[in-house]
Amino acid sequence: MYIGISSLMSLVIRRSGMQKLSLIILIIFFSSKPAFTQEILMPDPSISPKRVIEIQLRALKQNDIPYPDFGIKQTWAFAHPKNRLITGPLERFAIMLKGPNYQLMLNHSQHTIKPVVLAEDYALFNVMIITATKHKASFQWEVSIVKSGNYRGSWMTSAVSPPMQFKDTI
Repeated sequence: MYIGISSLMSLVIRRSGMQKLSLIILIIFFSSKPAFTQEILMPDPSISPKRVIEIQLRALKQNDIPYPDFGIKQTWAFAHPKNRLITGPLERFAIMLKGPNYQLMLNHSQHTIKPVVLAEDYALFNVMIITATKHKASFQWEVSIVKSGNYRGSWMTSAVSPPMQFKDTI
């Protein structure tokens, strides 16, 4: 059964004191979006190359929040079309990220992003992570501008190296 906001508001007006407060709280609770709902961010020309990597790493840091493999899906959203040709579709990409080279990124505890090369349409960053098991790993992360199609002008990840250095523990 559907009850509109105007019907609920008329109920509030006819009530007094604690009943009114309780109804207001119920209206707010049922009319607002759940706090755990998070939508996938999509590429946009206004997003900087470093921000692209931040979006991807923050999602991978909490891969299963708000739902299983959300972080992988968010990372895929910023995979350059040329990268997708090699690593896709999404299901194959997820298997790759859960494999030996990239599983280190899933649910990691910390990361740092340092620029190495910043050009007009290409950027290279050194990304260092502390894994969930407190190991250090370093990756070269390449982003480039999409030249055509839906995401024309947007920075997207074109490649990520396997771990370049891996230290036992911090």
